[in-house]
Amino acid sequence: MNDRTVALLQELEATYTVAVNEAVAEGRDDLIRELVAEYPDAAAKVIAAEAA
Repeated sequence: MNDRTVALLQELEATYTVAVNEAVAEGRDDLIRELVAEYPDAAAKVIAAEAA
C-alpha cells in the first residue's frame, strides 16, 4: 500500500471517528450502527480506487 492510500484511509478514519463521536453525543444509536456498517465498504472503495 502506498503512502497516498494510507493517507486517504487515515482521513476516512478521522471522518468516521468524528461522525461516530457526534452520533454518540446525540444518542443516535441508529446512526452509529449505520456508520459502523458502512465504514468497511468505504475503506474498500478507497483501496480499490487507489489500486486501479
